Amino acid sequence: MGNDFRVNRRQVLVGGLALGAGAMTGAMAGGAAFAQDRVFLPFSNKSLDYYFFVIEEEAVKRAVEGRKWSFQATNASFDNTRQLEQWQSLMLSQPAGLVADPIDSQAIVSAIRRYNQNQIPVAIIDTPADGGDVAITVSFDNKLGGVMAAREIIDRLTKKYGSPKGKVLNCFGALASVAWRLRKEGMDEEFAKYPDITYISRPTEGALDQMLAVTLATLSEHPDLDAVHAPSDSPARGIATALQQKGRWKKVGEDGHVIFVTIDGEPVAVRLLQEGYMDACVSQDPIAYGEIAVEMLEKHSMKGEAVPLGAYENKKYFWEKGEIVAGTTGPTLIIPPFIINGENAADKRHWGYVAEKEWGVPYT
Repeated sequence: MGNDFRVNRRQVLVGGLALGAGAMTGAMAGGAAFAQDRVFLPFSNKSLDYYFFVIEEEAVKRAVEGRKWSFQATNASFDNTRQLEQWQSLMLSQPAGLVADPIDSQAIVSAIRRYNQNQIPVAIIDTPADGGDVAITVSFDNKLGGVMAAREIIDRLTKKYGSPKGKVLNCFGALASVAWRLRKEGMDEEFAKYPDITYISRPTEGALDQMLAVTLATLSEHPDLDAVHAPSDSPARGIATALQQKGRWKKVGEDGHVIFVTIDGEPVAVRLLQEGYMDACVSQDPIAYGEIAVEMLEKHSMKGEAVPLGAYENKKYFWEKGEIVAGTTGPTLIIPPFIINGENAADKRHWGYVAEKEWGVPYT
């Protein structure tokens, strides 16, 4: 989940209508009209305040409109009640299906069950639901992402010292976020295996200014700091600023370089990896989330068929292969977390490259 980068939604939203609950009535009347002429497949978004969610929505929009279907997006702005109201309004338009990124995994269950009763298939992306019959869930293993980020740091410390030791700062995000909490848990558990590594874990709420302040304070307390981690890319820019202010902004391989590893794969991370200042990033793929959800609805769910379990392969995505398994709410594709580093950062399949360079969605 990329819940870390606030954006100007008027500048960045390049398609789709972002409607609050109060703005739905007129739009849904029009929705019912065009749904009779062609397939209507809407998207329920949790927010447009972060680049990650903007790209999720753009991916769904392009997938829907690329099939010559009708598209509508709603934006709940992290208001759970609003999202539930929007689901109800969308259902009145008799959509062929629904793609959604829920705010609350438990609260959305009752809404999913209403769609089930009306035989409208639901695809869930990013934040899995806790119940209901979901046609396809496309998500990310956040805990594994934290483990993988820790491993990247540990491997580099081992290369530096000949054994796993040194000092590591984890600027963890708000624990109210399921994604950030799981990323922290994965990292905590991995570093607990290495007693010779001094693991400094400090809260930042996932905010850029707090990451800046925490990193500055930690560098003053531990000038020999070896590595630093942020659970999302955009607030990690605060870490970069702190390293610059302390004279530690060095490229990989240079004396004084601080190992720098993040999670998400946003354009800023791809750029810093290519420039040599960042060591690695564990990436997820919001473009694949949206595209695969629409693909599975079209091929299976909207025809009344269950999404088949088994291997999923698509070489347009950097990760290329995944596995659709039986989840608690139905077929689930957990896109495998993957590492972006200096060796593969130029690959044009990375979602950060596609979103910014090919789709033209600015990252500021």
